Amino acid sequence: MLIDEVKSHCETLLSSQCCKEMSFHNLEHTRDVVSNIETIGKSMGLSSAFLEPVIIAGWFHDTGFLKCYKEHEEFSVSLAHQFLVAKNWPAEKIEMVSSCIRSTHMPQTPCCLEAEILCDADIFHLGTSKFITRNKLLRKEWEEKLQEHYCEETWLQLNIQFLRKQHFFTRYGKTILEQGKNQNINFLQNKLEQITKSASTKINADFAQNR
Repeated sequence: MLIDEVKSHCETLLSSQCCKEMSFHNLEHTRDVVSNIETIGKSMGLSSAFLEPVIIAGWFHDTGFLKCYKEHEEFSVSLAHQFLVAKNWPAEKIEMVSSCIRSTHMPQTPCCLEAEILCDADIFHLGTSKFITRNKLLRKEWEEKLQEHYCEETWLQLNIQFLRKQHFFTRYGKTILEQGKNQNINFLQNKLEQITKSASTKINADFAQNR
């Protein structure tokens, strides 16, 4: 089956040293995305034929990190196109895969149900208990790959803003993941309030001590 060949090919690509060094955008994340596609598709009663290009796009969507970090999606599209053309896959299906991959570029811009499924699958963790762990890995990756370092307070503020702006597109995302996302927002807000309160208490204590 083509999906099995795609899986094997992408696992090889994502097992390269470059991708192994990624804390977040690695083979584990890609496997999660493919699993998430299947979860969303099953909840919607979609056929395996309908989901085929979405799953293929899921396997390829982060392979572009082999070439660059920012704007990696176009290279992912190129790798997918090259592989699928060699397999004599229909042009319209290849275009669907390309469209799905491009839609994952932030801010997400899905133009069809297939793309909506991939977009939700890619950020699935935002609405689950995995968010905190995955978020720590993303922070580590940004520090290592982008040299972007944030204090705890700023990091929390950035993530709260991102979660508030980010919404899910599929029925599954809107009914299940959106609730989990809101719970994660509340968790981050409580953590931010604790830090702010602690800092304020310290300032007041220092002021009183130096009077």
